[in-house]
Amino acid sequence: MTPPNPPEIQISAVIPTCDRKAALMVLLASFDRSSHPPSEIIIVDSGDDPLSPEEYATFSRLSIRCIHSERSVCVQRNLGIRASRGSHVFLCDDDMEVTSNYLEKLEDHMKAHPEAGAVSGLVLQKEKGVWQASYPVRSATELIRKFIFQLSIWGEIECGDSLFLKNIKNYYRRKGNHISKAGWPVITAFSGDYFISPVYGLGASLVKKEWLLHSPYEEVLDRNGIGDNYGVAMGFPVPGIHVLTEAFVYHHQEIINRPNQPLLYLRRVLALDYFIHSKKALRHVKKRWLLWSLTGNFLMALLARNGSMIRSTFTGLRTVALGRNPYAQAAKDRRRITEPTL
Repeated sequence: MTPPNPPEIQISAVIPTCDRKAALMVLLASFDRSSHPPSEIIIVDSGDDPLSPEEYATFSRLSIRCIHSERSVCVQRNLGIRASRGSHVFLCDDDMEVTSNYLEKLEDHMKAHPEAGAVSGLVLQKEKGVWQASYPVRSATELIRKFIFQLSIWGEIECGDSLFLKNIKNYYRRKGNHISKAGWPVITAFSGDYFISPVYGLGASLVKKEWLLHSPYEEVLDRNGIGDNYGVAMGFPVPGIHVLTEAFVYHHQEIINRPNQPLLYLRRVLALDYFIHSKKALRHVKKRWLLWSLTGNFLMALLARNGSMIRSTFTGLRTVALGRNPYAQAAKDRRRITEPTL
């Protein structure tokens, strides 16, 4: 009996952007060189100087539509997803650069693994002049700190082999890629043709449109949407994102409209706290563990004598401890507005 052909995949790329025209043109040029460009590209622009039809007309292979939006990455992504015509959405940040066969590899993987509803390649970022997709833990002190405070790990564990460290490494090996007790992502297994993780940056990911409609971006977050992909992934109907180790994109980390590091950290903390209370997939995460992890980061900021990070970590710790998350309050206000009145 001949096996059925895999369902046809039509890809709509959705790109939120705001006053990053140069970066956006680099991304579009990489799509134009692609062996398998999207069937349509939807640019959701909230900037003061949007891309003109004359500018994107130079990419003759691409079908491009532009939508104007208010300044909110989450709102922009949701608008683009709803407007898309494809069966799958390629979620793409405007400062990415895709390799020529990136989309082709993602689509081929989805056809070979129909259970996969979300697929990404490795996202490379330049750190000290080197492109890398992970941040291995090579210090025993760092590993112990991350273990004790249940902090995030985004890389292989490559430190010593004392008996104590072996026990910690065995703990992480047994757990695999997971969400820590404090709610932070722990990704330590990067081997094989692909690995599966409960969360991964969705800035260059192919996702079933129905999954994104089931778990839309949370529009109460800040305009930059810090932590937004985490919340979307935690709401997927089937857990796990497939990450291909032989497919990759370049993330240029455009500085225009990017918050500084202390503010990024604070907003990520607030987003995590909000999702812990609103996502069923995070029911195992306890507030006391989150507070403990924030205490660990606060102590590290004190030891480093980093004034801006001390203020940021203390603000996050105090806000979570007192239950005054502005995102939670915004969500309550929104519900009151949308609920019918007698």
